[in-house]
This record gives sequence, C-alpha cells and structure tokens, in this order.
Amino acid sequence: MDRSEALDLVRQHVKKENNVKHMIAVGAVMRRTAERLGQDQDRWEVIGVLHDIDFETCSGAEDHCLKARDLLKGKLDDQGIECIMAHNSAHTKVQVDTPMKMGLIAADASSGLVLACALVMPSKKLSDVKPESVVKKFGSKDFAKGISRERIMLCEQIGIPRDEFLALALEGMRKVATELGL
Repeated sequence: MDRSEALDLVRQHVKKENNVKHMIAVGAVMRRTAERLGQDQDRWEVIGVLHDIDFETCSGAEDHCLKARDLLKGKLDDQGIECIMAHNSAHTKVQVDTPMKMGLIAADASSGLVLACALVMPSKKLSDVKPESVVKKFGSKDFAKGISRERIMLCEQIGIPRDEFLALALEGMRKVATELGL
C-alpha cells in the first residue's frame, strides 16, 4: 500500500478533517524518522497515516487499534498492523519492541506538540516555528498538558536524541504544511 492508497482508505473511515490531518502529520514525522534511521520511508509513512484509522468508530481507548486490526486485515501486512496496535499497547497488550513501534508512539505525541507550537504563533504557520521553540515548549509543563513527554522520549530508545527528534518532527510536518493548513 502506498501513501495515496492509505489516505484513500483513511478517508473512507475518518470523517473529521482534523483527524485526517493528524494522521497526515504523524505520517510525515514517521517518514522523516525513517529517513534519519535509514529505514523504509514509504512504509513508515503509511503506518503513520493509518495509525488512527479506527479512532472515530471506537468507544474509547479500550478498543482503539483492535478495530483498526480488523479494518486493515488483508490490506496491510501483519507486522504493520502489529505496529499500529502497539501505539495503544496499554489496551492491546502488543509489545513496544521495535524501532518502528517506538517511532510511531513518539511521532504521534510529537506531532501534537509541534502543532500546538504552530497554533500559538501569530501566523499559525509551521514555517514560523523554530526547533528551539519546540524544545523549550517540551520543557514547559503548562504547555500542551495533554501531550505525553514520556511517549516522545521513546525517540531516545531508537537512537535519536530528544532535541534532534523534535527538530525532525518539525521538518517532517513542514513538508506537508499545505495539506495540514499550517
């Protein structure tokens, strides 16, 4: 499955445009992370785009990713599905034991932090956000309180220092800024 096919599938199951944009953002962060790690950029991006495909149909965190597994069966290989399920490991019990799984969790959380940084800019544009600002906001406990810094820190377990990872997340999202409206 390529990015275009993944987005088509997402749009069949996700109706809220902000949710689609979130998945595009996570895909972009995954692509940039894969590039940094020398991994398959297209595959990592597709996993990021698909990661919340069941979000609008779930009753809560308990069944999130379980429905995704069923939706994606036969369309995505088992390893890809397992990676998506791992980003909700607290409920799916799938081990977070590969760089791609850790990357997805860190990309999911960091995309929210980068978005929040853009939204407090007067222009509301990613192009005006500086990597140092994202790092500073990461350290501010009162900024974007719902974003798990612990999940972002998984980047260090795959060999990318936090500050570099936050800059990669910003770079990745800037590449899809038009699609994000940012």
